[in-house]
Amino acid sequence: MNRNRYSIKTLMTYCGACALAFGLLFTAQSCTETVDSSNFAIANEKTIADYLATESDYSGIKKIFDEVRLGSKSNASVLSSALSARGNYTIFVPTNAALDAYAVSLYGVGKTMSDLTEEDRKLIAYSCIIDNGTETAFESPEFPQEGGAFSKTDLNDRSITCKEVTAEEGSSAGTYYLINGKSKVVKTDVKLSNGYLHVVETVIAPSNDQAPSLIKKTPNMQVMAVLLEATGLDKALSGEHFDADYENEEREQTWKLNQVAPFNVAQHRYLCYTGFVETDDVFQSKWGIPAPEVDAQGNVSNREAILAAVKTKCEQALGTTDSGDLTSSNNAVNRFVAYHFIKGRLAHNQFVQHFNEWGYKYGADMRNPQQKVFSIDVWDYFVTAGKERALIKVMQDAKSHDIFINRHCTYAVDKNYENTGVVRRGIKVAPTNEYNGVTYDNNSKNGYFFPIDDILILDESTANALGSERIRMDLATMLPELLSYGCRAARAYTYFPRLTTPRADGTSGYFEDILNESEDTRLLYLHAAHVKDPGWRDYQGDEFMVAGIYDFTLRIPSVPKSGTYEIRMGTTNNTLRGMCQVYFGESPESLVPTGLPLDMRQPAAGNDNIGWVADGDDADVNAENDKNMRNHGYMKAPKIFTVTNGNGGGDDGNVRKVSGNGYASMRVILTTQYLEAGKSYYLRFKSALDKSDSQFFSDYLEFVPRNIYNGTEPEDIW
Repeated sequence: MNRNRYSIKTLMTYCGACALAFGLLFTAQSCTETVDSSNFAIANEKTIADYLATESDYSGIKKIFDEVRLGSKSNASVLSSALSARGNYTIFVPTNAALDAYAVSLYGVGKTMSDLTEEDRKLIAYSCIIDNGTETAFESPEFPQEGGAFSKTDLNDRSITCKEVTAEEGSSAGTYYLINGKSKVVKTDVKLSNGYLHVVETVIAPSNDQAPSLIKKTPNMQVMAVLLEATGLDKALSGEHFDADYENEEREQTWKLNQVAPFNVAQHRYLCYTGFVETDDVFQSKWGIPAPEVDAQGNVSNREAILAAVKTKCEQALGTTDSGDLTSSNNAVNRFVAYHFIKGRLAHNQFVQHFNEWGYKYGADMRNPQQKVFSIDVWDYFVTAGKERALIKVMQDAKSHDIFINRHCTYAVDKNYENTGVVRRGIKVAPTNEYNGVTYDNNSKNGYFFPIDDILILDESTANALGSERIRMDLATMLPELLSYGCRAARAYTYFPRLTTPRADGTSGYFEDILNESEDTRLLYLHAAHVKDPGWRDYQGDEFMVAGIYDFTLRIPSVPKSGTYEIRMGTTNNTLRGMCQVYFGESPESLVPTGLPLDMRQPAAGNDNIGWVADGDDADVNAENDKNMRNHGYMKAPKIFTVTNGNGGGDDGNVRKVSGNGYASMRVILTTQYLEAGKSYYLRFKSALDKSDSQFFSDYLEFVPRNIYNGTEPEDIW
């Protein structure tokens, strides 16, 4: 452990003592959980612990920090010790009145903070602290403003959300921040030597429920609760939210690759979901589903009438296979419900990445890009739960900032991809669930769920729309465990190791969709902001890298519509890369080569094997150059993203014009295949070099239907 950069999370992880679920603390025998006195702040600087000790209104939380330990051992350090040390902490402190009110909400009138259990105190303590590590703690101007989450999680690795609220006219409240939809920030930006302290009038204590049970407790989502129970998906979506086998193994904190910044080693493997849920009034207004009738015991008494009505609608759209068995993954209702949940935990402001799309300027702080002025619509795709593994497209409208599902628009390719019209409105996703003046918790132990304003179903019309456009999918969004771990939101270099001892099912990999990894395969996530490099040419600023003498198989997402697709991969060659043989097929055990090995060490410019030529002012010449590249199996990178310099484009940021010493960003056409909707296919990547530090680079994949790559109109450069 680096004792010069003290971190609560580092100590908790190092000791194997991060509380992933309350009551489940993981111990390790090789560490003494104490705080090195060399970490303590200089005596004349007031720390968070010092400040709390002098403010009587915060004596309750001070006492909790004095009692709650960083691990399960009797000699583990208490939180107060950490908050007396050097570091960068963002802390949301509840007042004594807030703690008393929380005790009353749990145990009834007359109870006070002294009645809180050890489990309660740990929940409160761990939920109000963000460990910013080596980065500066969050000041209020850096808070998410539209219902999104902070880029760093709390000490339980749970996201903390924030929304800027403007009080109604005539109110004395003015504008304020609301944490997790409930906790009003009444005092901000108390700057201390080891972070920023903010005061909240309500205790921050996210629900310990899994998503299905929290949905059931939400009064305006009772139809979905009935559907989850009837299909059995409530149980399928309620397993442990972490991989216990992964937790039980000790591992290093960092891993190094030659000539690359050190990587943080992933210390946990989370199994989480993000749901999109129609409220009961949407079911009623759009589909005519009976309003739920809830009895005194909280049960829906007209359950059968609701199921019958939903079944009729689903079978009209999805067919009658296994009509009598709602628990069958082929059943229409089951497929309908499964399509509402994507794999991976995502807050509302994490669906799309604003970093280096064309025209966007991220501002002064590369690690914390501005979220007020967007240039063009940004979207990505995510894989749903269930047998179908279908795709959901999530888009953020640049003008309104609203998030939509399966939205389709037209764009002016000669006007910087300006939105020229909405073909399919899609379904709007709200950041919070407000009902009858109350904001209900949507942050469950194993993920989020968000209210939507229309019926979400993968009917023929939706499948045709999704399957008739170019699907460009970042590698990060194809890997749910990466999304759940949070390294993308935190923009952190991360290494995802295999298990030393396989699980009971024989698997040992970190990602369920990466199979058959060789022992020397190193799976890595990188982001330009982590090293503050303005010269990267990566889609959305990040990349997925594999190092070593690698051999692994990637299960690619299922396409929404059967047809012939061109499968492309975004890549940038350089001298540190290697040579890779690519395979494709339906069975991960019997894949066939797609062509000759791909040499990722070759420059693109000035290379007759690739044919990359920088775009000029003559569109016809550019098109001829592009055609020549395609004949060699390559394409320039799309214009939709730029060099990560924060300038938003121009000649110095246009990846179709800029190359570093000839190493330009481009796409390689891996294969052209007939793909069947809903079916799994695989790509295998095998190193063709016996070189332990060679790199395989993959930025994004494109699944491009024939009507785009060989249509009546040429495919646009975006």
